[in-house]
Amino acid sequence: MPPFPPMPPSQQSPPPITSTPPPDVLQPPDQAPTSQYPPRPQSSTSPRTLRIGTRASALAIAQVDIFASLVKTLQPTLATKTVPISVAGDRDKTTNLHTLAQGGKSLWTEELEVLLLKGDLDCIVHSLKDVPTKVVEGCEVKVVGERGERRDCVVFPKRHADGGHTSAATTADLEEGGIGASAAEAGVPVTAPSNDETHPNKKRKVSLSAATISKTRTLSSLPPNSVVGTSSVRRSAMILRCYPHLRILTARGNIGTRLRKLDDPSNGFDCIILAGAGIQRIGLGDRVDEWLDPIPASHKDGAAEEEEEEDEGNKAMMLHAVGQGAIGLEIRKGDDWMNGLLEGKDGQRGIVVNRVSWECQAERSLLRTLEGGCSVPVGVSCAWEDKAEDRDQEKASPSGAGKENEESLSSSATLPPDPAMAPGILRMVASVTSVDGTECVAASRRQRISSDKEADDAGWELAKVLVDRGAGRILEGIGLNRGMVERGDGA
Repeated sequence: MPPFPPMPPSQQSPPPITSTPPPDVLQPPDQAPTSQYPPRPQSSTSPRTLRIGTRASALAIAQVDIFASLVKTLQPTLATKTVPISVAGDRDKTTNLHTLAQGGKSLWTEELEVLLLKGDLDCIVHSLKDVPTKVVEGCEVKVVGERGERRDCVVFPKRHADGGHTSAATTADLEEGGIGASAAEAGVPVTAPSNDETHPNKKRKVSLSAATISKTRTLSSLPPNSVVGTSSVRRSAMILRCYPHLRILTARGNIGTRLRKLDDPSNGFDCIILAGAGIQRIGLGDRVDEWLDPIPASHKDGAAEEEEEEDEGNKAMMLHAVGQGAIGLEIRKGDDWMNGLLEGKDGQRGIVVNRVSWECQAERSLLRTLEGGCSVPVGVSCAWEDKAEDRDQEKASPSGAGKENEESLSSSATLPPDPAMAPGILRMVASVTSVDGTECVAASRRQRISSDKEADDAGWELAKVLVDRGAGRILEGIGLNRGMVERGDGA
C-alpha cells in the first residue's frame, strides 16, 4: 500500500444532481447561463434576492425551506428564490450508485455547481452526505443549522387491511433456513427485475399472521432470506455483516418512490433502509419501524476506552454515513455577501453551529483521507463528551488519542451559555467494511476540538489508524483509485 498521505491543511468541499421539479417551484432557465462570475448586482436600487439551487425532490425542497428559515431569522427582509435542477444521480434511477460513481462525476452536485460558478446561483443546498469531500475549484462547503437525525431506519410494508403481510421469504426459507446463495455469498447489491418470476425471492409468497408481523418488525427477527432494499453499499455491507441471514436487493429512487416499491408486494421487499433525517423532513416519520443505533450497548455503558480500541472491529455496528443528517451549503469561495448572511449579529448565533460543523468536518476529513465517497462502505458516529470525568479520563487514556494539539479544559466543567458553539471532547467511531460483509476494520478516537484545523486533524488521525489496521486493503479490493494518496494532494 502507498505511504499514508501527509497531514492535510484544513479544507473542505462538495459537488451536484437532477430531478423533475414540482410545478409550484421556480423552473431553471432553458438556456445555458450567460452571467459572469462574480455575479453583477441585480439592481443598484432594489434589494438583492438570494438564489438557492437544489435538487428537485421533496426532500431537497424541504431542506431549502429549513435553510431559508434560518436565513430569515437573521435577515427577515431578504427575498429568496428556489431554483430546482435535475442532476445525474436522479436521472439514472436503475444503475447502482457504486457503478455510477466510477464514472468520476459528482452524481448529485455537478450540474448545480456549473450554475453557481457562472453566477446564476448564490448557493446550493445539499444533503451533506451526498457532497463529495473534494469540491470543484472555486467552491467551498459550509454546514448550516443543527444536525438532524443521523441514524438509519428500517421501514416495513404497510400492513394489509386484514392484518396480514406478504413476505419475500419462501416457505423453504422459513422451514429450511434459506435457499440459494447465503447473504454473504450473494454480494451487494443484488438486482432482479420485479417481473422476473425465476428469481428465488419471487417463487412463492408467505402470508404471515398479524401475531407474526408484530414479531418481525425488526431486522434481527426477519426469517432467513428475507429481502432488504437499499441502494447504499455501506448499508448493504453492514447489514450483511450484522444480519448474514438476510438478502439485499437494490432499491433506488427518492423516498416516495422507494416507499411505493416497498408497499407493492410484486417487488418482493420485506423492508427497506432509509436515512432517518430524510423521511422525517418530508413528514413521513410515522413510517419508521426500527431505528438502527450506530453503537452497541457496550459502547454506551461506560466500557473502558482501552477495551473498545481492541474489540471495536468485532462488534456489530450500523454506523451512519459521513455527514448524514446535516445540511450542506455550497458557496463560491470568497463570496463576502454569502458569508455575511451566515454570520450572527446583535448577540444572535449564526447559521453555522460550531460543534455540528466540526464533527462533520472531522467525518469528511476521514472519508477524504480514505478516498471514499457515498458509494463505499465507510461508516462513522460522533458524540460530544462534556462531563468532567470524561475529560479526566481523556487525559489519562492509555491509547494517547486526543493528546495532540490539546489544551487543558477547565476542571470546573462549567460550559458557556451556548455549548453548541464551545470547544469540547469529540469521540468518533469509524469503520470500513468489505462489500460482502465478511471483513470489517474499525477504530475510535477521542480528541479535544476547538477549531476547523483540529477537526480536520482528528479525521486524518482516525483514518490513519484504520489504514494501519487494514482498511486500505478492503478499499483497494473494492477497486478505488489510489491516485490521491500517491500524490498526497488533499487528504
